Amino acid sequence: MEYSLYRLNFTTALHIGRDSGGASLDDGQMTIHADTIFSALCCETAHDRRMTQLVESFSNGSLVISNALPFSAEELFLPKPILFTGHKKREGDAGLKKALKSLDFIPLSQFRSYLDNLNQPAIEMEKLKYDFGQLSTSTRVAIKGNDPPLPYHVASWRFAPGCGLYIVVGYEDENALKTLTSALNSLGLSGIGGKKTSGWGKFELKQDSVPALMMELLNDREAEYQMMLGTGLPIEAELEETLQDSWFTLIRRGGFIHSEGYASGQLKKKTIYMLGPGSCLRRRFRGKMHDLSDNGSHPIYRNSSTLFVGVNL
Repeated sequence: MEYSLYRLNFTTALHIGRDSGGASLDDGQMTIHADTIFSALCCETAHDRRMTQLVESFSNGSLVISNALPFSAEELFLPKPILFTGHKKREGDAGLKKALKSLDFIPLSQFRSYLDNLNQPAIEMEKLKYDFGQLSTSTRVAIKGNDPPLPYHVASWRFAPGCGLYIVVGYEDENALKTLTSALNSLGLSGIGGKKTSGWGKFELKQDSVPALMMELLNDREAEYQMMLGTGLPIEAELEETLQDSWFTLIRRGGFIHSEGYASGQLKKKTIYMLGPGSCLRRRFRGKMHDLSDNGSHPIYRNSSTLFVGVNL
């Protein structure tokens, strides 16, 4: 499999709801899950043949993507590995434990050093801290259908200068990659996430090469653990074997169906639980394409495939 990298330089605010589910307008997060990106691409290409091509390519494994993860200038960041490596000398340091718990991403350049130091009494936290931007909340007023008008709050992420998100794409077909590139460019103009009607979620796309260190990790299939770079889920027959002796987190995946032709009213998608980014498994899996439709006029797809990097302790 070949790999390419896309940088998403956001030109407007971004609203992505948190994984906890429920009402999420007044809260948000910075990164975008791989299955959300796929769903957004389907919505963007729903009225042309690119959607059929994308669904087929993701279904047969000729296209696989990571989450949209942060970058700062030339530094790329990986999810923090979900691993348990207890160290007695560190367990009494409440400040370090709190700092490690709040850490979500590891710089690619420090990734191996971070793994090596997990079994050491101290970790150099200063090398791992970065500022990608900030989450802010604005107040708006809902007038239509409300008497009197009702105020509500909307959270949005704004990236710091030089910061944004990147996606790693694994591909086996150049034509499939060209279709994906075209769809991502279209999505950048339309926007991704919530409040697109307000002009949010727009980005400029830049295709880039994958750094050598990232390539080494992507190709390391013999590592002790295989860490997920995005949301994913093995097929049911492989689930028990895949999760054996592994460390992982579960994420609730739901949301509304953004299709005017699916049903007469707005409906929610079927809820599914997936493994989250940073989950460290003993083996890689392929996943599959799920159809979550329920008596609607067309399929509702959720993709459960993602990329992995090798992790050695």
